[in-house]
Formats: sequence, structure tokens, C-alpha cells
Amino acid sequence: MKPSLLIISVTLLAVSLLAINLQGQNLVPFILPLLLVSSFGVGIAGITLWRKHVIPVKALASLENIIVDHMPSGVTLWAFDFAEMQQHTIIVSGFISAVKDFMFEMRKGDLKKLETEFGTFIKEDGDFLTVTCITSGNTKAEEEWIRRRLQTFLRVAEIRHWNNLMSWAGDTSIFEESFFQIISSVINMNNTFKLQKQRISNIRRKKARLYAELKNLDSEIDTIEAKLKNGKISEEEFEVRKTRIKNKYKRIREYYINTCLLLSRVTRKPIEEVEASREIEKIRSNFLKLKSEIDELHLKKCEGTITPIDIKNKEKIQKELIILIENLEKFM
Repeated sequence: MKPSLLIISVTLLAVSLLAINLQGQNLVPFILPLLLVSSFGVGIAGITLWRKHVIPVKALASLENIIVDHMPSGVTLWAFDFAEMQQHTIIVSGFISAVKDFMFEMRKGDLKKLETEFGTFIKEDGDFLTVTCITSGNTKAEEEWIRRRLQTFLRVAEIRHWNNLMSWAGDTSIFEESFFQIISSVINMNNTFKLQKQRISNIRRKKARLYAELKNLDSEIDTIEAKLKNGKISEEEFEVRKTRIKNKYKRIREYYINTCLLLSRVTRKPIEEVEASREIEKIRSNFLKLKSEIDELHLKKCEGTITPIDIKNKEKIQKELIILIENLEKFM
């Protein structure tokens, strides 16, 4: 039901009640059915408005990357980064290298969706192309909205480039302008740009909040250490409280690292761009390496095969991670 129809329905309800009242009839038998009909109309109108306006906005705001691969060869033909609102035809970054590992896992397992530390991967296959969208997470309705757009993109791209794809010889430049035009016809790029700008602003605020939380937890550890030295708390209480704080610290630190890495992909001022990009790429590559090592040690811990040397190495890696964050802060 459209908003105009909803207004008409409510108006008719009011007129009906007034007419019944003027006739001196008891309103009670009539009110309940009319209210039920009216409520049903309001509910239908609300659902329609939600599907038409809210779901697309939430879906567009969640977009992070779109990557288009040539299915027979597995080569990436084109990619678009929504954090930068910029397309890339030559993918060399550590981020994309790690992402490609997840995409290979999806292809091998014939998966349409995969939850990862980099985001939610949503995949659709055509005859020659695979398009993978990385998002920050969606409801089922938002995911379906995105899938319909990916399917449209695939259909148009393959019809337009059928001959090129059948005899493709390795030149990705032939797809760059065309794929951008197609994705721009599938989603509203102006709205997407505004939503992404707002999203980045929210992430910056989140980063500041997480940083403040980390500092507060550092202060809490200093406080309980002072209390232990002054004999105000026992050794046992100190260890319990310290463990609780450290566990919270690790969780928040991981959120903070991921937030910093996402912000590192945002387009920089031209004067900084070249040098900053090189440094950020080094930091990002080191992060991926350290994260992989930490994940491996975590797996050993879960399997019960972790050794004292592994635990010592984990502490060393975590210190390196702190240094990495401090270096990344200089570019944020």
C-alpha cells in the first residue's frame, strides 16, 4: 500500500465512524473490525516502505568491495573499492591477496556466501564471470537485494562482452570503463558515495572510542598493580582482575586494528598519496602476516598442542602488533 492509499484508508475509517456515530448507533461492534483493517493496511504500507527505501540504503552502506573474476582462468578482471570509491584493474595489495584466498576457498567449496575477518563475501556466478561482493554484514533481505544487483551486473556484462570473454587473451583494460558503467547502472553511485562518506565518518568516531577504551584499560591495569604493591588487594584477586582486563583488551584491540586497516584504504590527500600508500601497504602486509601467525597459534591452543615456546612467540607477535598499530596511527 502506497502512503497516499494509507491516508485515504485512514480518512475513510474516520468518516465511517463519524457516520455511524451520527446515526446514534453503538460504535463498539464496528470499531474493532475497522481498526484491524486499518492496522493491516498500516503494516503492509510499513513493510513496503521498508523494502523500497530502508533495505537499499542499508545494503549500499555495507558495500566494501566488488571483485570480478574471469571464471576459466581465475584472473581478476576488475575491482571496485567503495572505501576509496575507486576502481582497480591491477590488484597487487596484500589485502586483495588475502581476499583471493577466501575467494578460492569459496570456489573450491562451491559456496555462495562466506563470513571472514575481512567481511561477508557474497558470490554470484555467470557463464564466464564470477562477481564477489564484500560487505560489512547484512540481513537476509539486504543480502538478497545485493544478489539481485550482482545477477543483473553479470547478465549485462556477459552479453556486452560475450566475444571478448570467449577469446580473452589477458588484457583487462577492455573491461575497465564498461564494468564501471554497468555497476553504475545497477546501483546509484551518488547515493553510495554519500552513504560511504557517512560510514567512514562513523568508523573514525568508532576508532577514537576504541582507542580511548584501550587507554582506560591500560590505566585499570596500572591501578590494580599499584593496589597490589600497596597491599590493598591479594595476589589472587590481582590475577583474576588482570586476566579479565587483558581479555577485554585483546578483544577491543582486534576491533581497533581492523578499524585502522579499513580507514587506511580511504583515499588520501594527493600530496601524501604516493609515500603514504607505500608505507601503509608495508604495514598492511605485516599485519596480515602477524594475524596469520596469531590465528595459527590460536588453533594450536584449541587443539591442545601449544607449547611454552609458542606462548612466548605469541607474546612477541602481540608486541609487534602494538608497534604496527602505533606506526599506522601516524598515517591516520
